[in-house]
Amino acid sequence: MRLLPLLFCTSLSITSMAQSRVFIHDGRQTAACTVCEQMLNDMPKEVLFGIHLYPNGDVYFTMSDKTWFNKLFTGAHDGVTADLVSKDQFGCQATLPDNYSVNKGFVLPPVYTADLKSNMKEMSPGHVTVKIGHIPPSLAKKELEGNLIIVKNGVVCDYTSFVDIDRIQWALLPMGLYTDTLLNVDLSDDITKRAQHFYTKKLQFNIPFSKGKTTYNTSDLQPLYDSLQLKDYSIKSISIRAYSSVEGATQLNNQLQKQRSQSIIKALQQFQSPEIKTTITSGENWIEFYDDIAKSPFKELASLGKIEIKKKLLDKVLLEKVETYLSNHRKAIITIYLNKRTGLEKTNADTLLTRFKQAIANKKPAQASIIRDAIFERVANGKLPQQYINQLEIPNEKIFSDLMNNQVSYKLSLNITYEYEALEDLKEIEALAPENGKVKYNICVLNFRFWQYDSTHLQAPVFLKYINDLPQYGIDPSLVKRMLINYNIVMCGMYMDQLDYQAKDNTIEYIYRNYVSLQLTDADMLALAKYLCYYSHSLAAEKLIETRVHQLDVDEDLLFYYLNLKLFDAGSFATDPVRKAALNAININGPRFCRFFNATDKGGASFQLLRYDALRPLYCESCR
Repeated sequence: MRLLPLLFCTSLSITSMAQSRVFIHDGRQTAACTVCEQMLNDMPKEVLFGIHLYPNGDVYFTMSDKTWFNKLFTGAHDGVTADLVSKDQFGCQATLPDNYSVNKGFVLPPVYTADLKSNMKEMSPGHVTVKIGHIPPSLAKKELEGNLIIVKNGVVCDYTSFVDIDRIQWALLPMGLYTDTLLNVDLSDDITKRAQHFYTKKLQFNIPFSKGKTTYNTSDLQPLYDSLQLKDYSIKSISIRAYSSVEGATQLNNQLQKQRSQSIIKALQQFQSPEIKTTITSGENWIEFYDDIAKSPFKELASLGKIEIKKKLLDKVLLEKVETYLSNHRKAIITIYLNKRTGLEKTNADTLLTRFKQAIANKKPAQASIIRDAIFERVANGKLPQQYINQLEIPNEKIFSDLMNNQVSYKLSLNITYEYEALEDLKEIEALAPENGKVKYNICVLNFRFWQYDSTHLQAPVFLKYINDLPQYGIDPSLVKRMLINYNIVMCGMYMDQLDYQAKDNTIEYIYRNYVSLQLTDADMLALAKYLCYYSHSLAAEKLIETRVHQLDVDEDLLFYYLNLKLFDAGSFATDPVRKAALNAININGPRFCRFFNATDKGGASFQLLRYDALRPLYCESCR
């Protein structure tokens, strides 16, 4: 699709693959292409176009705005084709294709206006696609990308490669569901992930490692234990990012970090049962090494690559001198997710059911809620079957409205009920207890889930008033502001569907003005960044998240999204800030970084990025 061009070429050089016999004169930078260049400059940034390669070998040109399609292709000798390039042309030992050629690979015969319009199909209102050729048998087993060639008046007037990016149209800010507190639960489209990670409290700690030490005693972690207040909370899960200093063999360093992480888990496990769910990643702390060494008497090391630095640090004299810096790089970033203790952790399930029924009979909803939470925790952890949630019968009475609301929220988060059913249940509770703000909040959350995909689900002005009224029912204004941002995100999509670009820009301006007042989590930043980028505000998306990408505790998805954005300006990887972010990403998830350089139809950003000197060494050093 038409995102941002990976490159624009300015002269002709015939260095094509042997199979390609098509030659079209290069008219760029000549008067023959003036009109075409002006038209492309005038085209709204929201109009997308591109080349798509399908598994059956068909090659298609697509464009998101039929009006501009008809403006662009008018004359008999106007048309499009694709230059098919393969990943092996960009290998670490390969001689790269000429950067300025319009014939880098295999160029398909052009398809001109008459055939484009007669074979065009409208996939959705305004969105058109047309088949322009087929991948030749000689390339069928290769990893390919298609570069777009636009022909005007019989000459090449535009040649564009593309960087693919993770684009999500409805990047709503996470809203959670209200139970007794705000339950952090992911209502994503992938329902298998919803109940995997909800919690009531999250804490984060840095724990330093001593050189050569792999074990921890309970006493070493006593301060951490005290701060967790485990008398009131139980540990639901732990995530550890363990970092070694950079000297020594990488494989041995990673093994050492995993041993240290397991030792921490074992020590924390002594404080509670059942077994704590854990995830561990390990890596060498290159990001802090480059930061610290650049400010030291050994700053010449900062200009070297990883392999050269490791060779230098084999010198024991030098290693001893830089130890003062390396000692600060051995650490673990520990994120601990907690749930409130109920005091009923050791009570058997049937007794809990009996006590719940008694609390209901005695009209004690608060006591019933504590018991229900204990059952929910066990069901969520797989210690009890889901049928126990369904056995918690609650009378349809106003005094139990909070309890009924919580029950709906829990069943939804555990995938026991569907969203539509949950919404109808909440509306019934609202009719019973019209002043219950938590119920109204959850109704809004679920309405967003339907409205973002179906504009007819509700009337926008009525929904807007409903949201604005939430504070009078006890809902925190900051949560309401978050919903108002989501309201504008959905409206923005509707304006875009209507091709009302001015109204769309007005909603984006509202979001600009208001998101800065929120305390944004990494998940919030990611949602907003994807939204901004979807509407071609990639610079604003970068600015939003760049303050987080050098932190060792940054959310992995946020960091990789930032790098995906920066791939539009591949030269930026030569700068310290972006290079540091890349090193952070390689440490956190090296294979994921390497996948950036897969073909666009195989989940990558583009293997053609490997033509850039700033990226090629990172890939060849870390991904081969």
